Amino acid sequence: MFTTLPAILMLVVGLFTLALAILRRLQSGRSPVVLTYGDDAEGFAGKLFRVIVAALVVHLLAIAAFPEAVSASLGRIPALDAPILHTVGLVLMALGGGLTMLSQWAMRHSWKIGIPEEQDAPLVTSGLYAFSRNPIYVGMVAAMIGTVLAVPNVVSVALALSAWISISYQIRMEEAHLSRAFGEAYSAYCKRVRRWI
Repeated sequence: MFTTLPAILMLVVGLFTLALAILRRLQSGRSPVVLTYGDDAEGFAGKLFRVIVAALVVHLLAIAAFPEAVSASLGRIPALDAPILHTVGLVLMALGGGLTMLSQWAMRHSWKIGIPEEQDAPLVTSGLYAFSRNPIYVGMVAAMIGTVLAVPNVVSVALALSAWISISYQIRMEEAHLSRAFGEAYSAYCKRVRRWI
């Protein structure tokens, strides 16, 4: 059962995100998924995000289906291979996934996956966004750290590091977009609320 929990937690977050994207599309008539496919920096970030998510899905499903084979082929990181750390990892995955879903929901119609060409929704600064400018990403990073602890192998570490780099880059692109779109209101928000926590 333990080997299936990381995959189940990841699938819950993925299905919630998909359902929310469908709901927002039905409500607004436009998809909240605005990742681009171009050859620019934003297109590269979108492609990298897709690759990381796909690799995470395959990795966790492989662990759920073939735990012994994956452990034998990828090995485990001995310093992290302890039942208490596995439990802490599952808790972090659950809390991080929960924070991600709650933060997506809290953005209402401002929630997008990617950077829209035109800013067509208000800046969200209340609720969870009064404590962090990026609670979705805080949740995602917590879940990735949890993945490393729950499934301590080199692929988990590589995916967590790749996600950290990708998310850090995405945040900076989003900040530049929001600064252009909201000007002084966004600058004032940045002075009040930290990027992470």
